[in-house]
Amino acid sequence: VLIDGSSYMYRAFYALPPLTSPKGEPTGAIYGFIRMLSSLIREVNPDYIAVVFDLSKKTFRHKKVKSYKATRQETPNLLKEQIPKIKEILKLWGIKVLELEGYEADDIIATLTKKFKSSYEVLIVSPDKDMIQLVDKNVKLLNPIQNIIYDIEKVKEKYGIFPNQFVDYQAIVGDSVDNIKGVKGVGKKTAVSLLNQYGSLDEIIKNLDSLKPKVKEAFEKSIDVLKEAEFLVKLKNDIDLNIPIEELEVKNIRWKDLKKVFEELGFKSLLKKLKEMKLNGENKPLQKSLF
Repeated sequence: VLIDGSSYMYRAFYALPPLTSPKGEPTGAIYGFIRMLSSLIREVNPDYIAVVFDLSKKTFRHKKVKSYKATRQETPNLLKEQIPKIKEILKLWGIKVLELEGYEADDIIATLTKKFKSSYEVLIVSPDKDMIQLVDKNVKLLNPIQNIIYDIEKVKEKYGIFPNQFVDYQAIVGDSVDNIKGVKGVGKKTAVSLLNQYGSLDEIIKNLDSLKPKVKEAFEKSIDVLKEAEFLVKLKNDIDLNIPIEELEVKNIRWKDLKKVFEELGFKSLLKKLKEMKLNGENKPLQKSLF
């Protein structure tokens, strides 16, 4: 299981009302994050797990395209204050935390997925639609907000295309969230129709003369935009990460330290579950398969 920790954190932060510890420190995101993660582990019971974070706002994409994600708001200070404690708890829990300067969490997940998918079933946990491009016969995507698991068939049902066409689709339609332009005047229905007819963006470009005049003109005006969009949307899956699968095993859990942190944060309900979590960790049944 590979978890997009940054998006998980945001969801926890906005899903709960502001909570504070007995010392007055903000704890809502921490509490929500741990509750969601413990539920996921209880449900899926993975053999291997990693939580991946964005380390900094600027990545190799920002260096090439200054406008990338320029419209996104800054991380709220109230959330920033809680991030170190979330990572501390994960490490005490024996869960691998990954982050790398210059890369997004998505790229690390893409690299690990490519590395392990031939030998293991991979479940990616993220609401980020860019992750759809990683779905294949051994890779599924759980959107925790929608509570939907996307396999190849579900992607086709939802978007009308296959996962390996998603980068091309996203390049054509653009993405206002990440400030990616796309082809002006070409909407989702037209993009799906063209990809189903021609198979890929490259083939669409090769067959521009076969398109309707307005659509042809739109693509001709957007060649540079499409190249830029493809660069931004396509996840990097070849980062130099020397991480064997054994490093993603949950091990060396520091139960006493976890208990102490939960007490300090005032997490009474999580303290009650700590014993149950410990028993489950020591008597771990087989991983459930979602495939």
